[in-house]
Amino acid sequence: MNLKTLRELKGISRKDLALATGISFRSIQDYEQGHKELSSAKADTILKMSKALDCTMEDLISDVDLSSLKPSELEEMVSGENVRSHVAKATVEACTDADMTLAEEKGKDRETVQEVDCLSSYVLMHKDDKVAALVFEPVSGAIVTVTEVYSHTLLPIGTDGPDVLLKAWWHRRAVPVTQGAMSKILDKAGFMTPQAYLLKSMGLSLTDDYWVKPQDSKETWAQVNLFDNEFDDVIGASHFAGLENEMDIDNSDVRFPSASVGGNVPKSWVCMEGRRYLVKGTEKGNTQQIFNEVVGSYIHRKQGKFEFVDYQFYTIDYGHGKQLGVSAEAFTNANLEFIPASELIRAHRIKHSGASDYDLFVDAASKGGLDRDEVVRFLDYQILTDFVITNTDRNYENFGVLRDAGTLEFVKLAPIFDSGNSMFYDLNMNHGTLELNNITVNSFADNEAGLIRLVKDPSIVDLDKLMTDEELGQVLASSNRTPEEIRVLVKIYDRKKDMLFKLKRGDMSWLKKA
Repeated sequence: MNLKTLRELKGISRKDLALATGISFRSIQDYEQGHKELSSAKADTILKMSKALDCTMEDLISDVDLSSLKPSELEEMVSGENVRSHVAKATVEACTDADMTLAEEKGKDRETVQEVDCLSSYVLMHKDDKVAALVFEPVSGAIVTVTEVYSHTLLPIGTDGPDVLLKAWWHRRAVPVTQGAMSKILDKAGFMTPQAYLLKSMGLSLTDDYWVKPQDSKETWAQVNLFDNEFDDVIGASHFAGLENEMDIDNSDVRFPSASVGGNVPKSWVCMEGRRYLVKGTEKGNTQQIFNEVVGSYIHRKQGKFEFVDYQFYTIDYGHGKQLGVSAEAFTNANLEFIPASELIRAHRIKHSGASDYDLFVDAASKGGLDRDEVVRFLDYQILTDFVITNTDRNYENFGVLRDAGTLEFVKLAPIFDSGNSMFYDLNMNHGTLELNNITVNSFADNEAGLIRLVKDPSIVDLDKLMTDEELGQVLASSNRTPEEIRVLVKIYDRKKDMLFKLKRGDMSWLKKA
């Protein structure tokens, strides 16, 4: 609803907003008319709109209805700051009423309730170093404002600038509502948004050393971090345990890593013998995804070229029936942080507009301390091994670099992980032939042909050390694919290997124009 109000306030038509943001006219219309929830859109979509309308992301997705303000009040909103002040004021009033109602329901006197504040002051921390002072709206979990930056050096990569950059980083950090049954799980746990859950979890993650703490808190990194302190992530485990059991979040110490885990496949972190393992389930019961992870690990192990996440089959049993998944040990620790390619590319795109995402990543990684030639070799290898198993989702969250948490220098490229969306896992394989050299992908290019053209050294993959057709068939035989579908998948895999053989000989005639 606020999208229409803010758009009309700026005198921008839907068509003009579509041209300015690259978001379709139909999508904007659907968001304004309530056919789609803007709060459920990708962070990049909300960010583009906020930039075009000179407001914050929170202004667009706030529950406060700006259309209820008087015309004279709207006319005063000549800048994003004015919009923020109105939203903050209205939010405080709405939140206060909600808190009083909640207090009455708990049998407390409205006039004596003081324990719940609508806006809360926090400090963004990197280990025990103060990074920035933040004001949050706890119900939505959104950053209202950045009041002070203590260390520009320690800010998350790409967030040193306007407040919206850090706000967007926080928004992206939260678990997607599309992950497994997360939307229902959060609703049952009493969280309005993933960001509210993230705030309750102090922003903790098992990928880096950032966290947030209340302004007056005396807690230290040693007391709260997930790398050294044990946890039992009941919210993450709910993906596999079902939703029958009650979750008493109010009376528990909620510091769970599932608050900051990305992707759509259900996941849960578990502690075993002092180590941290990520357990991945299946999306809509499609077991081929977890078998694809094992296939990827098998190929990388035989190649022996670059580090990879070694996925192993894992039987999940949280009292709701046994389920098959895969597990992998964390490749980060308290001294080694993962920086996804998305953060590097996003940060350098601001400074080098016009450069390709491929070049932006290579430049960013090399400027951070990695050998440029090694980065290129790694990308060659990743592109080609993804190609042979038809991995269509090498998005920028699914690879990156590891940096030293103390020096902030890049140490090495992150191990290769996430190959689940491979080998047409979500398609019916009985529909006939496929155009195998022009498959759409989510990566540096729009399709596989475009990716192949980025490869500098086709010989980086040893064809003799790829998984054989027989080995692939044996692995997939335990998935939910029929024998006929497995036969088609193996045939496609064999054709992909032949394409790589031709590429290695310098024959690119089989490539369609991208």
